[in-house]
Amino acid sequence: MKPLAVAIALLWAPMALPAHAEPIHQLRIYEIFEGNKQAFHERFRDHGARIMARHGFRILSMWESRFEGRTEFVYVLEWPDEARMKAAWAAFMAVPEWAAIKRTTAAKHGTLVGRIQDRTLWLTDYAPFTSPPARSPS
Repeated sequence: MKPLAVAIALLWAPMALPAHAEPIHQLRIYEIFEGNKQAFHERFRDHGARIMARHGFRILSMWESRFEGRTEFVYVLEWPDEARMKAAWAAFMAVPEWAAIKRTTAAKHGTLVGRIQDRTLWLTDYAPFTSPPARSPS
């Protein structure tokens, strides 16, 4: 390849990348209830996370929080792009097994989740990292 063609290709490459070329993140905050939060955690740990993994969900971490008198379950996911995030959520929500698990746990323990907050996060160009390092399998 001629030097001029290489230079043009190198200059053009950054412009050819779509906006938000880095992975995106998703912040999910669920209001949970003190009276049945153990049942919520068991359902998410034993069923929700397992089914999510089958659909390409990459959960980076999970926390419990208290905010404005509410108990919250907070987690962050990483996605290659917004289209895959939306497709994975649609597929997950359509899983009959998940619908049955939710019905069964609600019948036994009552409502496990109240208000849900969902935010898509795009890294700034000055973020201290582009993506957390992947965990090695244990």
